[in-house]
Amino acid sequence: MSHGALLISVLFLLAPWMLAGLGDWLCHRHSLIERTSGPRESALHLLLYLLIAVPAGLVLFLEVNAMLLLFMTGCVLAHAAASWWDSGFAQSRRHISALEQQVHGYQDMLPLFALTLVLVLNWSALLRPDWGWSLRLEPLPAAWIWGVLLALAAGLLLVLEELWRCLRSSERQDRQPASQSSARSEDATRI
Repeated sequence: MSHGALLISVLFLLAPWMLAGLGDWLCHRHSLIERTSGPRESALHLLLYLLIAVPAGLVLFLEVNAMLLLFMTGCVLAHAAASWWDSGFAQSRRHISALEQQVHGYQDMLPLFALTLVLVLNWSALLRPDWGWSLRLEPLPAAWIWGVLLALAAGLLLVLEELWRCLRSSERQDRQPASQSSARSEDATRI
């Protein structure tokens, strides 16, 4: 993948995906995810994040070959399946606003667009498949690598904060009488 194509991917696909992730995190805070669907849904969010962040990180350091393309394709397909699982799990436990549904659309489609772009730009890697992992022959500029890694780290911090908040709330709810816990969950679903 050329440096220009990678820059376009980062600016027009990874950056909006990260912004959609921030929007989703804000929607989860507003809907009080920690009091409704809790740590199980939040753990799914961590899985969803890693399914896209890991391939995005690998493409910074590895040659784009058939092995990496296969791995990326598997991650994007697993992300789609996990996203469907996440929505089905959350739907019966908390209100998913129209805004959050719109954000989910971006989170679901941008990885597919990125994969399509990478496949089209690296089609020759599929015609002459190399099934090994290898470092880039021409390393990317350090500023690009650090920019992407810092953005991915910031996204990971948001996901981990949500999981920590859900685990902490779940632990508190386990110590409360059942009537208080269910009353708080009902209040959160009305928001």
